[in-house]
Amino acid sequence: MDKELEARIRTRAYHIWENDPSPEGKADDHWEEARRQIEAESAAAQQEPVDQSVDRDKAARIAPEGQLQEMPGDANEPPERDKRQRAE
Repeated sequence: MDKELEARIRTRAYHIWENDPSPEGKADDHWEEARRQIEAESAAAQQEPVDQSVDRDKAARIAPEGQLQEMPGDANEPPERDKRQRAE
């Protein structure tokens, strides 16, 4: 095991130990959990990234003026429920 990986596992195991309510006698368990977590993170980082540019392009587009829906009532007029509350 290379020294950088071992240091990462040691640090992660320490954090797991710190958060364990009863950490005594579980050093091997903490080490294995830390190793599994770091391996999973490494595997996820090596996966091919998903191209999200299509979704980003869709979100950036603005609807043409002709496609916008008209809202009932005047834009400066409060909604109906606000009018009723004021009348009461």
